[in-house]
Amino acid sequence: MNLVESGDIAKTGAKPKLPTTIPKLTDTMLDVYRIPLKYLYYNDENGRIATQIRREFGTLSPHADELDSDYNDKIAAFIEEDNASALKKTKKSIKEKGQQVYGYVLQDGRIIDGNRRFTALRQLQTEAGTSQYFEAVILPFTYDAKADRAQIKRLELAIQMGTEEKLQYDPVDLAVDIYQTIISDSLMTKKDYANEANMTLKEIENRIATIELTHDFLEFINASTEAYYIIKDAKLYNPLFELAKKFAKTFPNQGPKYEQTKETAFALLGKMVHTGGDTVREVRDYLKNIVSSVDNDDYNDAIEDFVEDFRDKLESQPIQSAADYRKRLEEATPELRQISEVYNKTVNRQNRGKNVDSFIADVRETLNTLNDMKRGDGLTGNLQFSNFSKDQVAEIREMLVKINLLSGDLIEVYEDEF
Repeated sequence: MNLVESGDIAKTGAKPKLPTTIPKLTDTMLDVYRIPLKYLYYNDENGRIATQIRREFGTLSPHADELDSDYNDKIAAFIEEDNASALKKTKKSIKEKGQQVYGYVLQDGRIIDGNRRFTALRQLQTEAGTSQYFEAVILPFTYDAKADRAQIKRLELAIQMGTEEKLQYDPVDLAVDIYQTIISDSLMTKKDYANEANMTLKEIENRIATIELTHDFLEFINASTEAYYIIKDAKLYNPLFELAKKFAKTFPNQGPKYEQTKETAFALLGKMVHTGGDTVREVRDYLKNIVSSVDNDDYNDAIEDFVEDFRDKLESQPIQSAADYRKRLEEATPELRQISEVYNKTVNRQNRGKNVDSFIADVRETLNTLNDMKRGDGLTGNLQFSNFSKDQVAEIREMLVKINLLSGDLIEVYEDEF
């Protein structure tokens, strides 16, 4: 705003319309400005960008190109890699028609909305050698005050989630953003986030539970609990989401059985990743066949030693990438094979039990039909013998004779099995 006062940044004349209600801030208080690119920088607190920074660098110090371009160059590379075709389309549009949609920035130049437009303008400036300007609203906020951060997040959600043409969040980035906003930073309530992001409260709760389970999983495999990029690269978010939903229902108070089941699930998930295939479907089968059955405790006990051996392999050295995780799974092939064998034996035993139950149910249904016929003097319901032809009556009698003869033979078979 000092640069506005000195004439280095000019108004465009456009008046923005805020996409959500911000206390003590109205549309009439804001303007759109043409801001030289050197004063701006990407928001390292953005959900998408934060995950990429953790993956590549651990931490980065955000700053504008006026200081040096290193930070912005690194983030710009992420944005181009994430969706090169969308960036190319945006750059072509700006080159031909100018910037059509304004962005939002904070007073220190942090970009809250407009990363792809800013990236396109930086590329155009380099390619053409002419000065480019980012047209944006300058919000009277900074990240220094927690109250400001809460309002910034409200606005960011309204922009990012409330506009159909916006690039959709990766599910890991979205879940991390929800967890960080609500749990870590306490900037919003679950209900507030749900309202601003056009999501249900249950969706918010499920995603928070998934990140909490993700922390446990990353600790289990001997990785940093904030190495969310491993979850992304190994495509583990959806399986963990399924586990988190089921665990919340089955173990509402958690406890020892939950802890044992959780470690069992993490070990089995390693087997699924190692062998490939549809991990989400396999997790759902596991939840149905084991966790939801009476066999869950027995299965956990049966593989407890194998899980411990598996953890020993994982703990041989820290896991820092999805490639490290897969390499460690390869080394733990014998343990994973043992876990898989016990799982398959348990499921096969259940299937045999299901077939036995079905068989007994069929025999019982036959008996019930005969009992009904006896109680009805040979018929059931409202049927009368006058409804049948002589041939039909003879056919039924013949079947009953055969049932009588077969049942005598079968009784002897079952007597032999005692």
